[in-house]
Amino acid sequence: MSKAKKGRVAGKVALITGGARNMGLSHGRLLAENGACAILADVADDAGERAAAELRGQGLDIRYIHLDVTRPADWQSAMKCAEDAYGRLDVLVNNAAILGKFGLLDCSIEEWRAVIEVNQTGTFLGIQHAAPLMRKNGAGSIINISSVIGVLGTEFNFAYSVSKAAVLMLTKAAAVTLAPQIRINTIIPGGIDTDMLRALPEATRKERIAAYPMGRPGRIEEVSNAVLFLASDESAFTTGGELKVEGGALAGVKLRRPA
Repeated sequence: MSKAKKGRVAGKVALITGGARNMGLSHGRLLAENGACAILADVADDAGERAAAELRGQGLDIRYIHLDVTRPADWQSAMKCAEDAYGRLDVLVNNAAILGKFGLLDCSIEEWRAVIEVNQTGTFLGIQHAAPLMRKNGAGSIINISSVIGVLGTEFNFAYSVSKAAVLMLTKAAAVTLAPQIRINTIIPGGIDTDMLRALPEATRKERIAAYPMGRPGRIEEVSNAVLFLASDESAFTTGGELKVEGGALAGVKLRRPA
């Protein structure tokens, strides 16, 4: 029994992909702390099981399941798990993603396919499989995670950038298709202090953060707060939208004044 009897998403059932670590785990924790039953889904089974067990020890209603977002059979199993355990699904957070390494001219077909499969096809499959179960309960909220470099063209991480741009249109097209019962929105994070940001060379990381108007990395919990809002009934009239959590990066670049 969860100790979180009240909260902004009390009584809702949420599934979070890429939920074993980093942002996905933070999203699941915050939703559970606000009353949701959270299902963490990932391919990192050891990390996911440990995280779920630790949070259950804190009195939260959280479980872990294996889910490869590129496999329709895994999505079918995930929906069955939600229905068997809770009888419903109210929230899906399509958070799972892989980064890739290369730019346009040196991106191999293998990297292109791998990144597109997880980031773009995985999001498509999530929407496709979650919608029928959500409709059984009459409503639902799907939250897709894009990226600043899904909006701004870059020289690096070409496949990742293209895949995250596709997530924006997936959101809009699906929102029109599934309204009014199911709401679908995108969060656009950027410069968040995660393993992805810390993996960059120090000079590159400092240069990028210095160009953000806010002048600092974002905190993972700041993205989770946006997830909580879109999962809750507070955003009941919001669909097909884009919620930016990127330190003003899409507003413009903060440049030094000439001497």
